[in-house]
Amino acid sequence: MLWVKCASPGLRIARKLHTVNKKSNISKIFLATGGLLATGVIGCYLGYRCFKGKDNNSELSPSHFVKYEISHKQDIDSSHFLLELTPLIRQNVNMWSLMTAENLWSVEVKQPEVMVVRSYTPLPLQFNPVSKELEILKDGDNADGKLCFYIKKYENGEVARWLHQLPKDHVIEIRGPFIDYEFPHLPNESKRSRECLYTSRSNTEIPNEDEDSKFTYQPYDIMMFTAGTGIVTALQLLLTESPFRGSIKLFHTSENIQQLGPLNSILLKLQASNRVRLQVFESDKQTRNKILEDIGKAIPRPSSYKGKLPFSSISGRGFEPILALVCGPEGYISSISGRKLDLNQGPIKGLLAAKGWNFENVYKLS
Repeated sequence: MLWVKCASPGLRIARKLHTVNKKSNISKIFLATGGLLATGVIGCYLGYRCFKGKDNNSELSPSHFVKYEISHKQDIDSSHFLLELTPLIRQNVNMWSLMTAENLWSVEVKQPEVMVVRSYTPLPLQFNPVSKELEILKDGDNADGKLCFYIKKYENGEVARWLHQLPKDHVIEIRGPFIDYEFPHLPNESKRSRECLYTSRSNTEIPNEDEDSKFTYQPYDIMMFTAGTGIVTALQLLLTESPFRGSIKLFHTSENIQQLGPLNSILLKLQASNRVRLQVFESDKQTRNKILEDIGKAIPRPSSYKGKLPFSSISGRGFEPILALVCGPEGYISSISGRKLDLNQGPIKGLLAAKGWNFENVYKLS
């Protein structure tokens, strides 16, 4: 059976269930003198090693759908909501430990009534029914396989509108994970701690961290340009186990920052902990042209990656971005980096091209 895959703005056909799904052509980002290589979507290489030689239909897999139930749903406003899914059978594989920040990944949700699937990026969060708050999963905790999503109901978004009207405990089917972007692997590199995310102190009291001294390689820096629910790509990198080691400068645009709901306080904590350099633009307070003008002024030129260096050469370095990732609606991507042509990246244009960025150091996400 073929499933139609929903993709804004149009539809594309997904491969048969037993085949490997590739979300895009291969895009190679050369990190200059370090000799490292980052690739774009290259399918489901990671298992998928945990499923190799074993047919386990209860474990999340890109080759078949697995049943999950809606364990929590929370409206943020009339268009945005949080959704927590819990597998009917406890998951043995901890995807957050498996993927870490070396992979941006998503899963596909099946809408059986119209036979379409839609991709969503999960976050390592779970709803605490006692405190009524979202909690960040700690290292080694996969909450039995729970996945949390931040979703917008688009007028023509068939799957999101269907998900929103479903009641708690309703069973749906998902498959994955699918790798949307793969970062270079740095062998024998130290993990980055997430303890700063669990402190109960106020944001202003959280100390900035300088962890460069324990890393073998220079932590490379990136820029991320997100709009609307595209912010989940940045949050996944920042919240997953062994989070992104370098600095992330995040340009986020939304109609109103309140649309993020509880995700906003998580972002502020990440910023206070020196995990992200956050710049937010609200379109209900600024015109589109003014926002683009301000973003354009703040974009630095691309830097080169220096690779393995002694700490004395790294300490005190400034922000040196070697890669730009863009995620948001079609019009937003076009303005920042040029149109994304369905499964093809398309030429690099827009604000990034004006600052010297090109196809070797820019990647557009759906």
